[in-house]
Amino acid sequence: MEGLIVKAGHWGAKQVLADLDLDSALFSQFRKASFSVLAKQRVFRFQGESPAIPELIGRWRLWNSEDIPAVRALYATLVPPLIQPIEPLTRLQMLGMVYDDGSGAVQAYADMVYGPVGVWVLPFIHPQSVENITDLLTQLLITLPDLAGRPVYMTARSYQPWIENALENLPGDAGPEQAVMVRYLAVRQRVHADLSFSVLENGNPEPTVPLAPIQRR
Repeated sequence: MEGLIVKAGHWGAKQVLADLDLDSALFSQFRKASFSVLAKQRVFRFQGESPAIPELIGRWRLWNSEDIPAVRALYATLVPPLIQPIEPLTRLQMLGMVYDDGSGAVQAYADMVYGPVGVWVLPFIHPQSVENITDLLTQLLITLPDLAGRPVYMTARSYQPWIENALENLPGDAGPEQAVMVRYLAVRQRVHADLSFSVLENGNPEPTVPLAPIQRR
């Protein structure tokens, strides 16, 4: 494990993630290797007959560049600040999907990764959505493009418990509770700006951004 972590550091990775069953015999070993629990999750597997299509105001569709500001705002609302540096807005594997209710507001979006033996989906849904969350997830499952018979693995993170509750109402197989673990390979440090421009700087500077000015030797 340490060899893999060193290799990831040479690639420029800032952290290494692991999804591990809470009852796994390896859990204590990961903790000894300086992995800490970031969140918990449960993965639901769906394959086979599609459920009935619910009647919703809007529809799921692939997002475009115009959706990104609204998607980013929803992401900032749902994902805790401590997790945001680890949980990306999207893994950039393919275009995600947004729920379009026709009003221009994004109440939900989904990040997706397609692989040879399955499709992984991480939904983000506002808890005060005007739509029933179970119905939203049902329509998402039906709308996912290019499944080609592959199963869908939909993940519910612990910081969105309403999604796990909704997925339990669908005809899928729930996996064991898992820990999302992280080992940091970079340390954030406060830096002092060599130059400041008080006329241009409004508000307080962000002291935790992991950037430092390059100094000539």
